[in-house]
Order: sequence, then structure tokens, then C-alpha cells
Amino acid sequence: MTRIHLFILLVASIASLVSASAQTFCKCTCFTNSVIIGLGPQHDAPDSSPDPNSPPPPLLLTPRAASSSCAQCNRAFCLKYNLPICKDAEEKDVITSCFQRDSRKDQIIVWGFILGTAGLLGWAGARRLLEWREASSASARSGGAAARTGASGLLSRVMPGAGNRAYSPLDDPGAAGGRGG
Repeated sequence: MTRIHLFILLVASIASLVSASAQTFCKCTCFTNSVIIGLGPQHDAPDSSPDPNSPPPPLLLTPRAASSSCAQCNRAFCLKYNLPICKDAEEKDVITSCFQRDSRKDQIIVWGFILGTAGLLGWAGARRLLEWREASSASARSGGAAARTGASGLLSRVMPGAGNRAYSPLDDPGAAGGRGG
């Protein structure tokens, strides 16, 4: 039952990561200088302070929220920001480019690789530890005969040819169908 809950949690977290959109930026280059501006509602162009005597806008004509799409990143957008680097610049002096940084897909691929590699390394270490514990418990049960061979006996089981004698799977008592006992 716990596995089902963990699986559902994993699927839900992956879905939430994929559904969230990456931040989109607009790079405005005026003459030879560049500025990067984040796109979206939180990065609206600075407006002049509203006049307190002006009437509120009609309810039917509320301004639309700024989109985070690349369609917003154009020469007029950069000039509207009144950037110091774009002072006295005309539309022909402005170059724009739109890009996204740290997309969710890239993050999932990187984290999947890191977790997969760590999992494989952990599994290899745990397997080696279990083999070592099994060999040491087998030596204790056999009355110390394997303990007299010392590390070379264990080493020859783990790394063939590293001990005093050559390794042969037919001599291994734990191997299926082996000659040993």
C-alpha cells in the first residue's frame, strides 16, 4: 500500500513540475549594449505615476495582463522601457531576442540523471556490503576455515585472480550446479 502512495506522490510531483512554465526573458540590444528583461505580469513596463485626479478606467476595458510569450519581445517593447542604454535610439538601432532559462524539462532530465547515478552507486555499494557480510557470516559458520584464508580468500571471490589461487565458478560452493558442497 505504501508503494502506491509513493507512486502517486511521484507522478503528482512530476506533473506539477512539467505544468509550471519556465521564465521567459527578452534581451534588448541598443547599439552595442544589452539588457535582459523578464517577461510576464510581474515585469510590466514602468509607467509614469498615475494622475490621482483622473477617473478610474471603465470596468469593461480593464488592461490585459502582460503575457510571458515571445510575441511581447519586440523593438517597441524595448523602447517603451526607456532604458538608459537606448537613449536616442530608433527602432533600427534595437535588436531583440527572446529566450527561456531553466525549463522544467531540463531540470527533470538533470535531476533524473543525478538521482539515477546516485541510485546505481548506492545499489552497487549495498550489494558489495551484503556480499561482504554474507562471506563473513559464512566464515564464522564454517568454524574459521575461511577466516584462516584471510582477505585473500574474500578478495578472490569478489575479484577473480586476486587471491592465492585462480578463481573458478565450478569451485564456488554457492554457485548453482557447482561441484562443491
